[in-house]
Amino acid sequence: MAGKTLYDVLELSSTASSESIRAAYERLSAKVDPGRPENANRPEIRLLSDAVKEAFLTLGNPTTRAQYDKKLVSRSQPPVEILEESEPSWTIPKLTALVLIVIIAFGFYFKNKREENRLAAEKAIAAAKAKEAEETAKAEAERTRLELVKQQQDRMLDEQQRRERDMALRQFSSQRSTGDRSDQQRMQQERMADQQRQREEAQATRAAALQAAREKAELCRIERQRYGRAISC
Repeated sequence: MAGKTLYDVLELSSTASSESIRAAYERLSAKVDPGRPENANRPEIRLLSDAVKEAFLTLGNPTTRAQYDKKLVSRSQPPVEILEESEPSWTIPKLTALVLIVIIAFGFYFKNKREENRLAAEKAIAAAKAKEAEETAKAEAERTRLELVKQQQDRMLDEQQRRERDMALRQFSSQRSTGDRSDQQRMQQERMADQQRQREEAQATRAAALQAAREKAELCRIERQRYGRAISC
């Protein structure tokens, strides 16, 4: 990774947009995921994954990206002062020692920065998972509430239908009872009419018998007057 910029890590140019940075991070983080089977025996994958996360956390934030771009510009500028001494004041051993010191210092800085970025990335991932779990819990609670409301509505509907059935049965029973009473009244009226007819017939029979008796008595009287004796009696 030495000599590479964070743009090189994400395989982008320094003018890349925020969307391109995010897309490159998602693509590379999936590619160098240590959990993938093809990366199991590759020890360098962890370093690549950390480098990708560090690059995204730095370049994905406009503030940290601006600061990083300034550092790149300052590193790419040539030295302002040019020594015009006849002999160089820096010897090869001194330059070698200075280069080693810079490399060691940069190594410590990069290691600490990488650890900070790793912790920040893990914290961001944990926060995203916590938010997702919270949203899942809210959605589950909402589904439970809707199910309870539906069950309550179903119970109310069943109770209403039961009341309507009971009312219909009562109305039917009442109508049937009214019909039975009407039938009883009709039958009673018919019986009374039959009894009245029988009484009238009995009265007519008695009246006829009485009339016949009177007529016979009259006939006997006439016969006695005319013949001296009653022939029909």
